[in-house]
Amino acid sequence: MDPATSAALYAATRERVTHAVRSLSPADLDRYVPACPEWTVRDLVSHLAGVATDFAAGNLDGAPQPPWTAVQVEARRRLAIDAVLEEWAVSGPALEDVILAGTSDHPLVCNPWADAGTHEADLHGVLGFGRPPRDLWLATLDWALSESDPSDYAFGTLSMETPDARYELGRGTPVAVVRTSTYELFRAVFGRRSVEQIRSWAWSTPEHADAWSRQLPRLPQAARPLSD
Repeated sequence: MDPATSAALYAATRERVTHAVRSLSPADLDRYVPACPEWTVRDLVSHLAGVATDFAAGNLDGAPQPPWTAVQVEARRRLAIDAVLEEWAVSGPALEDVILAGTSDHPLVCNPWADAGTHEADLHGVLGFGRPPRDLWLATLDWALSESDPSDYAFGTLSMETPDARYELGRGTPVAVVRTSTYELFRAVFGRRSVEQIRSWAWSTPEHADAWSRQLPRLPQAARPLSD
């Protein structure tokens, strides 16, 4: 993806989340997020602000593993949400400048909208303020699935068909075809759909559904079904 599009996707996501979160009550800020069960809404926003600050500063040691993200959340735990959003209002554009300048080739730094958009959908799941737009789902799928290593898939090639596009995991002739919505695939790729939910998609060969339902996610998979 070209830097201008990447920076614009990220800026739009940051603005939508900021607008939605700024007016939340303390009770809503303290609600736990089903897709990130150890985090409240406040914690998740602290993570988003912290990612921007760390990426803009080049603090990538340990990214994006849980200890790295835990430091971001803990460092902002006692801050008012307005202070966290004010930090993001500074660090977000700084990160966008890094993207536009092309001074980093780190895939997460160059494409922070993938993480931010995933968490925007997580917030929709708990607060119901609206899904991310379709262009973000498509960009995320193109990026995430193009980065996959065919050797990671021991079950042959899977073809995934949505109303918007067709994607493949693996190399060679597909041994299975599955059909689902673009949004469901977007959520599943980043671990936001359980084995049971992925198994419920339309599989051409049901015998492959169980293995692929565990192999498809790129991040740790939800243990229970999620609705967003």
